[in-house]
Amino acid sequence: MTQKRKRNNGDSSTADSSSDAFPAAEKLLDFSKRTSLIVLSDSDDEPVVVAAAVGETRLSVPEPRLPSARQTRSPVLEQGVFGTPSSSFPAGNSNKRSRVSEKEASARVAAYRLQRSFSQPERKAKQRDSTDTIGAVLVQQVPETESIANVPLGNVDEPLPATASTNSALHKQATKLTRATSAKAATEADVLGSERQSYLQIFDRILHTVLREEAHLFSDQERQILSAFSDLDRHSRYLFTRVYMRKREWLRVSSLNYGEREVVEQSCKYLGAKKQDIEPFFLTEAEINDCEKALTLLLTPELRTLAKSKGIKQLSGRPKETLCSMIMKSTKQRTIVSFFKENKESTTQRVEELINEVVKITGPMICLNATAAELFERLHMVFFRSAVHINDDNTMRSAVLATIGQIRFPKYTIVRSSDIFVSAEHVIQYKALVEVSAAMAVLAASPVKQIDDHKQGWELYLTHRESWIKHIEYFRNNSTGDESGGTERSAIEYWKSHFTPGWALSRIVVRGAKFAATLKQYKSEEEILLSLLSQKVYQLHKRGEWYERLTLLYTTHLRPKRAKGNGEAQEQVLLLLKLGRETCIRAIQDSNVNSISLHAIFKQLRAIEGKLELEERFQYKHPRVSLEWRNAPERTVYGVRIKDRTRRGPSLWDGDDQVPCSVEELALWRYRSLGYHGLHSENAMATTLFSLLFWDIIFYPIPGVLDTEYQSRPLDMMSDAFYVSRKALIEQRLEQILAGEFLGAIESNYEAEFGAECVGVSWDITADNLLTVAQYMGGKGLEAICRVLAKEYRLKSSGFPDLCLWNKNTKKVMFVEVKSPKDKLSDMQRDWIDILLKNGIEVELCLVREGGKNGPAE
Repeated sequence: MTQKRKRNNGDSSTADSSSDAFPAAEKLLDFSKRTSLIVLSDSDDEPVVVAAAVGETRLSVPEPRLPSARQTRSPVLEQGVFGTPSSSFPAGNSNKRSRVSEKEASARVAAYRLQRSFSQPERKAKQRDSTDTIGAVLVQQVPETESIANVPLGNVDEPLPATASTNSALHKQATKLTRATSAKAATEADVLGSERQSYLQIFDRILHTVLREEAHLFSDQERQILSAFSDLDRHSRYLFTRVYMRKREWLRVSSLNYGEREVVEQSCKYLGAKKQDIEPFFLTEAEINDCEKALTLLLTPELRTLAKSKGIKQLSGRPKETLCSMIMKSTKQRTIVSFFKENKESTTQRVEELINEVVKITGPMICLNATAAELFERLHMVFFRSAVHINDDNTMRSAVLATIGQIRFPKYTIVRSSDIFVSAEHVIQYKALVEVSAAMAVLAASPVKQIDDHKQGWELYLTHRESWIKHIEYFRNNSTGDESGGTERSAIEYWKSHFTPGWALSRIVVRGAKFAATLKQYKSEEEILLSLLSQKVYQLHKRGEWYERLTLLYTTHLRPKRAKGNGEAQEQVLLLLKLGRETCIRAIQDSNVNSISLHAIFKQLRAIEGKLELEERFQYKHPRVSLEWRNAPERTVYGVRIKDRTRRGPSLWDGDDQVPCSVEELALWRYRSLGYHGLHSENAMATTLFSLLFWDIIFYPIPGVLDTEYQSRPLDMMSDAFYVSRKALIEQRLEQILAGEFLGAIESNYEAEFGAECVGVSWDITADNLLTVAQYMGGKGLEAICRVLAKEYRLKSSGFPDLCLWNKNTKKVMFVEVKSPKDKLSDMQRDWIDILLKNGIEVELCLVREGGKNGPAE
């Protein structure tokens, strides 16, 4: 219940507020006060959210770049691209300088940063896709999805029916509203500036697109609220959009610089007024009834002035929190004279007077109505197909930049699907569960020492444990008995299951397993992992991780301590080893386990069989796995490492041009002396070539994956369904590449699409360099890389070797993984090296060690 405060007396009137649809939301209330949740994407990988107190984002628009297919000097030349040197090389033998003093090191680092600040070209400010390097696996067999939307969740005992979107009355209402919105936008185009107008254009587009095709996902009351928003004047709608993109907190009207002051004040009055049965879009200062919250709205100098007026002394140097506490204590403290006369009501009156004093200082204030905010969050979630929190304006910011022409998305045919979400009830459930999962992700990011955060995350899992058990029980009762997952269904149907409450619930369960591991509740973790592995509907790409962890529990964490000499304990150890072996065999036979996990699990299997002392003829063998990866030949190079105690992060080395450089750039200097040209590209070379060669297939119009004009990739590209849904097209393109038909596609797509926001593409790599690498690599090698990325883009878009080198004399390309003294190869890097070597592409492992240019220090 929220209380409205009366200005002239202590009376108060109450007004009902809408209750939360889920009990879990109440558990998040205290956590939400401390941090703002920003859901970055609907990807089920971690991290899904970040915690921040995000204010209004000021758009910083860079100058647009012009394409240059034949660039004489690459932007990354300063970072070590071979060819024309960025500066003349000083004479002298660098291997004589085996030590650099700390003072000289600091001076060089400062010079290095200064040179970079002037030498680096301006680049477009763009938000890299946070899911580019997250893993995925190929899905060939997935269970039927027709019943997924009707699976019981928690207190939902009956399947939720889908409301038909073709209802004639509903369709007429939506059509009328969208026409009115379009007509109003046309008359307002010349009133606001281009940037301001873009906010309204995007909001109106979101509104009329969703109501035209998915109005059944909102109740009659909610559609009335959206209709009332559409009827507002342009300034009020614009003000709402800007406040919506800011933190959900009280704002001073005087601080809203969104137009002329009189217009802003009038718009605040319109948005804060209640019309008929529709709640206001803004709350006003009359709704402030929390004295402590009211004090936090004042600045520190204002708090000092207020405290002095109440006779409080010793205020110098006091922080804001202390000043608030002192004022509150003074307000609630009774005087000696009135001790016997005062009652509870008089204390309440003093608190009320304090709130009025605060409001006099701040002036009129507004805050986004929680009901309206939640409604527009759902509206944006339905439009963008992602759970965008109120404080996350990344999607809106990209849309605004695209609308005013500062960034450009690829041109493709929008094939929006109206059946991604089944019903309004499911949208509400899905959003609530995603927010719980987001809260758990923030808590999981806390250090292990902050055990209370991890306990709070575990409690959130326990709140939804019964719902998950009922959910899994449903699948068991309705299973076809086919271990592979039942009848085959289309990849797009599997992708749509990402938007069901069951998928969001599975994310909560996965995070629950991690909290159990942190809290060392290993039996509970085993129970969770077994439940996840018992279904083949959600998060199939994570099954390898679950098998690995379950095997580790059996072989390590669940083993009884001090089993030696204890017959019963030794029998339990033997039983756990057998369970671990059975788990490994199940994992190897599971087609949804990716190659990286297979290698790790096969290692676990051999270790278990060694402990069981199984003879080789009894050891399990399977054609899918091989214990050994191919090893790349090693090359050791030397350089002078700059030791700077004040600097954190990757190590710095003394480059041949007397400028500090990274370990990869140092390796580039050494390979240059061997006749190689190249650049430090890491994953960018492989992903750029892939995107340019498969541009039309990536943006092929499949219903439900290209739903808005603000996409740098299809929605399912990071899912297990990307390859399966485009298998015929992808295989045909791979055959063309193998036949040598690829240079024309790279060149034409580079020139036609230069600058467009596309997943994996780095426009910093010149067309000449791309064509050279592709030509020297040949059709076989290029086809192998593209096949891996097409099948497992999310998993394999990371771990590619650091350097891409080519030799114009031998017309060969070579990839190099660079490692400093303490670095080791990851499994992903070793897998990529194995793939490249298997397909005839040269790879080297470059070990950088301290010493002179030509050898180790004496």
